[in-house]
Amino acid sequence: MNWIEVRRLPLDQNLAALSRFLQARGLHHRITEERGEQVVAVQDPAAVEPLGRMIDEFLGGGIELPEEAPVVTTGRSDTIQPWETPMTLLFIILSVIGCLVVETAAGREWLPWFTFQSFSRYEFVPISEGIFAGEIWRLVTPAFLHFGFFHLLFNSLWLWDLGRRLEFGLGRWHYVAFVLGTAAASNVSQYMWSGSAMFGGMSGVVFALVGFIWVRQRFDKHPLYAVPKAIIGFMLVWLVVCMTGLVDYFIGGSVANAAHVGGLVAGMLWAYVVTPRNRTR
Repeated sequence: MNWIEVRRLPLDQNLAALSRFLQARGLHHRITEERGEQVVAVQDPAAVEPLGRMIDEFLGGGIELPEEAPVVTTGRSDTIQPWETPMTLLFIILSVIGCLVVETAAGREWLPWFTFQSFSRYEFVPISEGIFAGEIWRLVTPAFLHFGFFHLLFNSLWLWDLGRRLEFGLGRWHYVAFVLGTAAASNVSQYMWSGSAMFGGMSGVVFALVGFIWVRQRFDKHPLYAVPKAIIGFMLVWLVVCMTGLVDYFIGGSVANAAHVGGLVAGMLWAYVVTPRNRTR
């Protein structure tokens, strides 16, 4: 089912009590930030008009809601239904296709179209003849290339857990912009650091998700982004361990550390820009 917009409200309007009141009564709804406004939406068409009237009365002071109503939202991604986050599923499917491109003989015929630089049998094509000549998809497509099943599985599991939180909370198209933007940032970081175009994977985006949630919860706590601190800590420790080069001995290759750092920083900056300060929704 699609989300139906009920009202658009200013970002400085605190809707915490309203959201808790609706959750406690089982009304499935969401509140997202879109183009500098809060958008209240539901999936039940019959709820649009009465909820709209209720919001108008609430904002006009005609209704007082209990501030201490129990919070039903658990903050776990498994409370989000799969059909509510189709873009995360699409990104995982594209990653599976990217893994097949890398790991199969038929797929490798197409590989030069999706790496940061195209290449022939003997050399890479200069960026001036690729990205700078209009092949801008190469800024993003390396994120979908995965070198092996475990590489794909690791990134897909994190994307499924963390990515769905952002897709549900930010809204579908804001989330798509986030993934594409941070993928480009991590890919450019890796290329500028290593000078090689033979890299790939969604891990840069995964670390962008970690960075976003880390900063978001610092400025504006929300149950949807309530990832345990131990998980965030584990990912940051894993980043440092990878940077030591220790992991390279066990995977038979090299970890794209610059992509991880670039993604983490991009996600943190994104959260800092879009998150209202000192406000709890």
